[in-house]
Amino acid sequence: QRSVAAGEAGGITQRIGAYTVEVGGQRATFIDTPGHEAFTAMRARGAQVTDIAVLVVAATDGVMPQTREAIAHAKAAEVPIIVAINKIDMDNANPEQTRENLSKEGLIAEDWGGDIPMIEVSAKKNLNIDSLLEMITLTAEVGELKANYDVPAAGVVLESTMDSKTGVLATLLNQRGTLKIGDVLVCGPHVCRVRSMKNEAGGILKECTPSMAVQVSGFDGPPDAGAQFEVFPGIKEARAAAEKVQREVAKQVSGFQGVSTNAEDIEVMRIALILKVAEQGSIAAVKHMFGYVKDSRYVNLRWVLEAPGPISETDVELAATCPKDQRAIVVGFNTTVSPAAEKLAKMKGVEIRNFDVIYELFETIVAALQNELSPEENLTKKGSAEVLAVFNGKNGKVAGSKVTEGLLTVGQKVKVYRRDSVVAEAPIISLRRFTEDVQSVDEGNECGFSLKGWDEWKVGDEISCFEVSMATPELVSNYKGLKKDNADDNKGKGGKGGKKKRK
Repeated sequence: QRSVAAGEAGGITQRIGAYTVEVGGQRATFIDTPGHEAFTAMRARGAQVTDIAVLVVAATDGVMPQTREAIAHAKAAEVPIIVAINKIDMDNANPEQTRENLSKEGLIAEDWGGDIPMIEVSAKKNLNIDSLLEMITLTAEVGELKANYDVPAAGVVLESTMDSKTGVLATLLNQRGTLKIGDVLVCGPHVCRVRSMKNEAGGILKECTPSMAVQVSGFDGPPDAGAQFEVFPGIKEARAAAEKVQREVAKQVSGFQGVSTNAEDIEVMRIALILKVAEQGSIAAVKHMFGYVKDSRYVNLRWVLEAPGPISETDVELAATCPKDQRAIVVGFNTTVSPAAEKLAKMKGVEIRNFDVIYELFETIVAALQNELSPEENLTKKGSAEVLAVFNGKNGKVAGSKVTEGLLTVGQKVKVYRRDSVVAEAPIISLRRFTEDVQSVDEGNECGFSLKGWDEWKVGDEISCFEVSMATPELVSNYKGLKKDNADDNKGKGGKGGKKKRK
């Protein structure tokens, strides 16, 4: 009943949302974690803070890669799992096949003799939602889930973002104690005196009890998603605790190591990225995607800045100060670009690209970088030969050889091997069979041939002949794309991934 998927760009839930609702006369907080495969870290945080994991699996898609990851996170957190088989109202729904696929992942349905409750639902048609809520209530009762209200509040940060009017806003999940207006809490290196608290509907709260999620203002900086917070007796104790963390973090900071020498003599692009996102938790998701590029032998990637908030003049200035041998790009995800930043970027020639769908962000940036790569040779082996004799020809020495495999062809590239080392690489410029000039000689036949610019042959040399083609190298590997995983959700929506600027 609290549907958020319809409002998400590209039909993908792209951040953690927390919603407190009435379930069986009790309050329960649902933490909605994205199903998109790039958000592994966010799903991991979701499993780490939950008492019960509700795994939503589409009856139309079955088990996806992100489903397996979510199962692994829930099992690692040792929390009970309830499966909601969704989209049963669709014509191509196959709940039984979904059950079978889940059984292969170790989740056996109760009606199949296992211990995992599986409820068939339709979120769109509101089918069997009550049955799902009843199962959640029953599971909570069996687990005897309880919390202490009378201790200093403590919990975990689900998200944080920067608001131009109110400053830092953080979504907190309170796990113990009661959080109140005016409390002083510490989260990593950051201190917060709670100025305001709101629930997911924007309602103002005076206190937050265990298992509730609230949006809090008053932080001196954006805390990391997934970080623990704890209430302290006063501001003095809180600042001392935060400063201790700051000193520990400072000791661990190490700078960028620069560009390493490429042993293959391949031209390596140096990329400097300034990343601005709407919410702190999205940083890990975007960086996860660019991990495919960071491992590439063609690109050296440096993250200059990763922070929540709109793209500002400061970000543009930072990009402009990057070394000239680096391509600096300001990348935005689910955020905005200030008019002043756009104007300054145009003046300084800084590139800004802003997106609200993660796979379009990644694929567009990669495509732009791909276009800058120079084509390189691809060699396909066509034949081998052994040099039996060396004699003089019109244009230098000729290799009298026998083709031992495949065929030799005029114009193709030859590598000459001597004692397992390559001593020459050059194309064949002439090829003779007996006294006739020919274009190719196949396996088992003898011939004589000359190479362009090299004739230092010795009996016993071995050669390999290659067909040469030119192709632009792939910038990333092991990336299969993300659009197919969400094709059904994206129909008719299109997203706004085209909202990008190149300055």
